[in-house]
Amino acid sequence: MIEFITQNIWGVTGVALFVLAWIIQEFYFFNYFLRTAQKEKQLNPVTRPVSVVVCARNEEKNLMNHVPVLMEQHYPNFEVVVVNDSSWDDTEGILKALQVQYPQLRIVNLDEEKQNMQGKKFALTLGIKAAKHETIVLIDADCAPASNQWLMHMVSHMNDKQQIILGVSPYLNYPGWLNKIIRYDTLLIAASYCGFARAGKPYMGVGRNLVYTKEIFFKVGGFRNHYSIASGDDDLFINQVANAQNTLVVTLPEAHTFSEPKRAWKEWFAQKTRHLTTLPMYKPQHKNMLMLWPMSYAFLYIGFIMALVFQTYVLLVSALLFLRYVTQIVTLHKVATRLAQRKDLVWLAPILEAHLHMLNLGLYLTNLVRKPQKWN
Repeated sequence: MIEFITQNIWGVTGVALFVLAWIIQEFYFFNYFLRTAQKEKQLNPVTRPVSVVVCARNEEKNLMNHVPVLMEQHYPNFEVVVVNDSSWDDTEGILKALQVQYPQLRIVNLDEEKQNMQGKKFALTLGIKAAKHETIVLIDADCAPASNQWLMHMVSHMNDKQQIILGVSPYLNYPGWLNKIIRYDTLLIAASYCGFARAGKPYMGVGRNLVYTKEIFFKVGGFRNHYSIASGDDDLFINQVANAQNTLVVTLPEAHTFSEPKRAWKEWFAQKTRHLTTLPMYKPQHKNMLMLWPMSYAFLYIGFIMALVFQTYVLLVSALLFLRYVTQIVTLHKVATRLAQRKDLVWLAPILEAHLHMLNLGLYLTNLVRKPQKWN
């Protein structure tokens, strides 16, 4: 009798844990992630002058391919500022050659001896200071706009109140499981930061496609609060300055920028390890809401296994788990459709999700014992 009661208590505890985690997961899907699939309001195009700032270190091939694409944007008044961040390839020579063809291209050369911040923060600060215009548009050297309307769509949503625009920057599609993991991770991150921003809780952006003003940048002293770590020039800065009133999201596929993904697991691990160093520096409420997602996922399965082992409401938890995956697939299908992403990620989502959670846990634990590599 005592053994039966003990088993029943453990079983009921598992079911209660499962149901609580299930509610949290469903809440995130419906209240946050689905918002990313919403269409933004169509606004009249504006012609405010803008400065596109690109930081480049040993990016000669990417600059050769992408600078002309930037220069062909259908926008009446813009410049492109490229910061040559201590390159030792032919970046400087290529930029000078491109400048002959494109007079609105401006070059800022940075010697390695003058670096006093980790990562690209110093280079980015110099680029923003050198920019002629108040509105700053950020893109990485290895990124290309999805269309010649990229600038117009990103900037047309700005006004005196909304001075931060969060864009989307997917990775290109290649064969292989690593590429699927990277693209799924990027899709989920976009669904998260875009959805939270539209819910009035902006917490990050990606520097591959981001807009803000000089006023906001210099008002908080740029990257002063986190200059000691290599990452964070995008997410930590936005975490510091963004709020429900000054931030908008643009998810139009024409406003995307596309980037080359890592091709080797070791390279991606190093990249993710650097990115994870910024999470402890987020605002407490943002850390809590981000950690609640993987924690609820873990508790979902812990509770499910307990219910199975102790044979408690097995049909109920099985039905709810199935419903959770239906919600996941429907939500990601809507998000992927809005972001013009391939649907292979949607149907593989349950497997990709489990793999990604395990990888992120391993990388997080790795960060506790090893310092991340410097940006290059």
